[in-house]
Amino acid sequence: MRRKNPKIKNLPDLPSPCTGICSMDTQNLFCRGCFRTRNEIGGWVLMTNVEKMDVLKEIRQRRRESRLSEKLP
Repeated sequence: MRRKNPKIKNLPDLPSPCTGICSMDTQNLFCRGCFRTRNEIGGWVLMTNVEKMDVLKEIRQRRRESRLSEKLP
């Protein structure tokens, strides 16, 4: 079970990670600019800060994986 972090809960609303480069990658099903899925983009305003932090962690992982796949021959 994950413990809730009261510091995250009391933060001001986290801003969207949108970069303004809005183009969906049809193979991986996430935005090429912000690396969010359609559901994550559409649901961002309804998410709690804890949920947003989870999405931000996923985004970091997707970016890493994307960079690694670009380096492969």
